[in-house]
Amino acid sequence: MSVPPPGPDSSEDEPFEQAEARRRSARPLVWLLLVIALLALVWYVSREPGPEPVAEPVAPATTAPAEPLEEVEDELDDAGQDGDRDDAPRSAPSEPVEPASPAADRAAEPLARVQPEYPRDALRLREEGTVLLRVEVDAQGNATSVEIESSSRSRTLDRTAREAVSQWTFRPAIEGGRPVASTVTVPVDFRVE
Repeated sequence: MSVPPPGPDSSEDEPFEQAEARRRSARPLVWLLLVIALLALVWYVSREPGPEPVAEPVAPATTAPAEPLEEVEDELDDAGQDGDRDDAPRSAPSEPVEPASPAADRAAEPLARVQPEYPRDALRLREEGTVLLRVEVDAQGNATSVEIESSSRSRTLDRTAREAVSQWTFRPAIEGGRPVASTVTVPVDFRVE
């Protein structure tokens, strides 16, 4: 007795046909997902980048000659920084301030600043901070030494600020009508926008 070969209506072929039908119906879904991923990649690569965050140096804080204690207290009172938080009016300084003459002594000031480029590693980690640098300026206005006075708590930002400020040129300090070597404090701000 011979067994007839399985025909098209045999129950053994149904699972194979169902599996093949499922595979065929999944192919368009896979292609659709690939096309969406490709479109997203093309969009990401071709979009215009937003504004690059840059480090902006803040106005330098210069070392000034020591003032008498009474003048400092008067200035603090006028600025409202004496610890009192009342809204009472403050009195004006007792002596008028005279404008400085051109031959007067002055501290060193930055002339040409090199803008520090925001380090990619720090930008990726969204590191921010202010680096306070102590700069020794010679009589010609060159930065001879740049040391970190106060860190931003990021080695990368500190190093970048130090390298940029070492390239700055300064208007030298004047004492007795002559340019002299001096030390100034320069803050450099790093903010992610």
